[in-house]
Amino acid sequence: MNDTMDNRDNDGDSIPDFIQLQQVPVNYIQQVDSDLLDAVVFNDGSSTQDGFCRFTLQNRGFLSSHSKVFLSLQPSATNTDVYFAPHLGIGQVVKKAVLKIGNITLNELDEWSGLFGVKSSLITNENNIERELYTTGRYLNHKFVYNSESSTNASAIGLDPHVENDSGSDLFLPDACIMAGTSAAEKAQCPTYMIDLSDLFPFLKVNQLPLYMIDQPINIELTFQPTTKFRAQIANGDTADIAMNIDQNELKFCADYIYYGASNEMERYANANKDMSFSFVDHRLVEHTTSASELSSGVIRNLGMANRLVSKIVTTIGYDKNTYNEETILGQYVSLSPSINASGVQTGSLKYNVRYNDRFEYTTDIDNTARLFSQFTDSESIPFITRSEYSNQAKSGKLTDTETFEGRDQSVNLDGQFFYLGTRLTNGRVGQRGIELHLSGDWPSTGRTPNVLRTYCEYLRVARLVNGMFEVYNAWF
Repeated sequence: MNDTMDNRDNDGDSIPDFIQLQQVPVNYIQQVDSDLLDAVVFNDGSSTQDGFCRFTLQNRGFLSSHSKVFLSLQPSATNTDVYFAPHLGIGQVVKKAVLKIGNITLNELDEWSGLFGVKSSLITNENNIERELYTTGRYLNHKFVYNSESSTNASAIGLDPHVENDSGSDLFLPDACIMAGTSAAEKAQCPTYMIDLSDLFPFLKVNQLPLYMIDQPINIELTFQPTTKFRAQIANGDTADIAMNIDQNELKFCADYIYYGASNEMERYANANKDMSFSFVDHRLVEHTTSASELSSGVIRNLGMANRLVSKIVTTIGYDKNTYNEETILGQYVSLSPSINASGVQTGSLKYNVRYNDRFEYTTDIDNTARLFSQFTDSESIPFITRSEYSNQAKSGKLTDTETFEGRDQSVNLDGQFFYLGTRLTNGRVGQRGIELHLSGDWPSTGRTPNVLRTYCEYLRVARLVNGMFEVYNAWF
């Protein structure tokens, strides 16, 4: 397999590799055609059933990795302040994303919103508040909370949606970013947000699909959360368990089809690549139940992934879908940090390690939250979250407990809710025994207590396109 193909036609002329985005010359002529597609299948779901939609693409041009899915929610009753979790935005609605070519599944991820929340923590504060708030609904931006209007002393940190407090210590999102169901006019003004195609399917961040070279139908399938509890958050005082319905008139897929060159470059590229392959990363979710008592004793969970080239794993320690949902700020996709005492010091003995190929990734178990944060940074990138949000250990710079957000205590809802564990694997292909996650520590046994471990495994796959037909398999080297 060679991802960097020397694309030359019969005349020996070089043709850029249009599949890999970094190899397309920046000054190459491009023409973009955009289609606004309706879902060919749509089901909004119910309070107990998932929703579903399917989009079918045309087999023409190259599919832009920045094509968009547009989504809008409408509360079905008289709630006045419905909003999305700050680290998820409209992505909170999507439960599962699948990209299919014919009968072949190219990309598929269960509990997609969980990984989306982890990736969203890597976005800078400035980008979140200046762009994402209005495009995707994400706004995990921070500010200093001062003791008084005239004070120069900031005693805490809080969310910052770039609006003034309503009165004293009450902070709300801008009116344009909330959803209300009090009347037909209010419902008509509910905002429409978008999800980037490369966020739904991360391999499109570096590759793009040559749709015109594929002789099979291409479908994008999205599974939505049930209509109640999971799709959005509500302000303090709003009614719980109210259905949040997807506005089918606003549900669209904006497909951008790219054409390269001024003459027959694309035809020459297709003729020179009757048989081609490219590698990409896919993700697989491995979910296990757990409890505070099990974590205290230490758990060993097998993640599988035997005979795969796994580059990294990300683990979150959360609670199941029936606990702390719409009546919190963050919803269900959190990662709970270990317990601390009144002095802000971690209690119990925290230990974390990963074992595969009869070796531990770390020679000694990691027992320090600062080092765990460093390992996550090495694995993913720098997360733009505070120490208090990560480990709940900061004595100064904690989330404010005096300035509410949508009527809810920020300290209770944000401190210790972003405890992501990330590891970049270095021991090569995973052997027959798979990957073992070793974790122990002291977590709360009452209140917000963990009961589910979600691990997202990133591994390498290969796609092959032969005479218009696609096939996908796991990479062997």
